[in-house]
Amino acid sequence: MNANRIIDMIVRQVMRRLVNTGVNKGIDLASRKGGPGTSNGPGKTSAPRHAQNLRQAQRVTRQMRRFMKF
Repeated sequence: MNANRIIDMIVRQVMRRLVNTGVNKGIDLASRKGGPGTSNGPGKTSAPRHAQNLRQAQRVTRQMRRFMKF
């Protein structure tokens, strides 16, 4: 094995970890896990906000189906 292959292997591992960390942070923020002021507590969710979240989830699901081939 030459030095170039070893360096490429290490760089790929580091990049994979960085990308996975970034994706996980983005998913957590999008799903509102963590961060100040994101917890509503029990009984504090409003019906219009809930309905809006459901509509948005339906839109995202429809968009995802376009790219998924079963």
